[in-house]
Amino acid sequence: MKKRQDKYFTVAVTPERTGKTRYFVVQRLWLSGLALGSIVVISALLVVSVVGIKGWFQTRQLRVGQDRSTELRAQVNKTEEKMAALALRLENVDALEERLRELAQLSDPSRRIAIGPVGEVDSGEAAPWGQREHPLLRQAREHLMSERMDGLLEEANDQVAQLESLTRHFEAMQARLASTPALRPAKGWLTSRFGERRDPMTGRTTMHRGIDVAASIGTAIVSPADGAVVKVEQQTGYGLVVMVDHGFGMMTKYAHLADSAVRPGDTVRRGERLGSVGMSGRSTGPHLHYEVLVDGVAADPEYFILD
Repeated sequence: MKKRQDKYFTVAVTPERTGKTRYFVVQRLWLSGLALGSIVVISALLVVSVVGIKGWFQTRQLRVGQDRSTELRAQVNKTEEKMAALALRLENVDALEERLRELAQLSDPSRRIAIGPVGEVDSGEAAPWGQREHPLLRQAREHLMSERMDGLLEEANDQVAQLESLTRHFEAMQARLASTPALRPAKGWLTSRFGERRDPMTGRTTMHRGIDVAASIGTAIVSPADGAVVKVEQQTGYGLVVMVDHGFGMMTKYAHLADSAVRPGDTVRRGERLGSVGMSGRSTGPHLHYEVLVDGVAADPEYFILD
C-alpha cells in the first residue's frame, strides 16, 4: 500500500523578545519549487563564476603576452638601433682604411672587426628549455647579447678614432712631402754650389746662398713642390725673380729669369712651369740661380733634390 505524503507543513516562529509563537502553513509544492529554484540559482552562479574566472585568466594571459610582445619589440628596436650605429661606424672604418691606403700606399690591410652572428642565437643554445625557458636564463641571454652589441660598438668607435688619428697624421705627412722642394727646377749643368765661393764679377770670396744651373735661354723652370707664388719682381743683381711659399716655413727663389709664367697669388703644383731661364741682372751667362729658404735661412738646395 502506497504511503500517503503530507500536502502541508506547519512552520512555527517564536521571536526571542516577545516569546509569542506564530504558525505558518506552507504547501509541500511551494517548498519543492523553492528548493528547485535555489538549485538553479546556485548552478547559474557557479557557471557564471567559472566562466568569469576562465575569462580573467585568458585576459591576464593576453595582457602578459601583450606586455612580452611590447618588451620584445622594444628590444628589437634597441638592437636595430645599435646595429645601425655599428654598421655606420664600420663604414667609417672601411672609408678610413681606403683613405689610408691612398695616403700611405698600403697593401690590403688585414684589420677586420670580428663581429660574428648578431641575429638569432643558434637553436641549440637559444632555448634549452624549449617553450619553458626559464625567465632568468632568458634575461641573462638578452643581457649578454646587449653587452656584446655595446662592446662591438665601442670597439668600432675605438678603431674609427685610431684610424682618424692615423689619417690626420698621413695627411699632414702628405701635405709636408708635397710642399718639400724635391725636384730639380731646371735641366742643365750645375756650375756653382751652395756656400762660400769667389764671386765671378768681383773676384772676392762671398757666400753663395743657392746653386747655379747653366742652361739655354728659354729652358723651362718648374716648381719643385706645391706652393703659392708670393713675388714676381725685378731685384737688384738678380734680375727677374719669382718666389714661391711652400708652407711649413719653406720658400724657394728663382733668379735671372727671361720671363715669368705665374703671378703673385697663383697656386702652383709640383712640376708646374714658373718661367724660363734667362740672364737678367748680374749674370755672366744664361743660368738659373736657385735658393731654398727654411724659416728665412738659406739651406743647400742639393739636400732637397731627389731626381
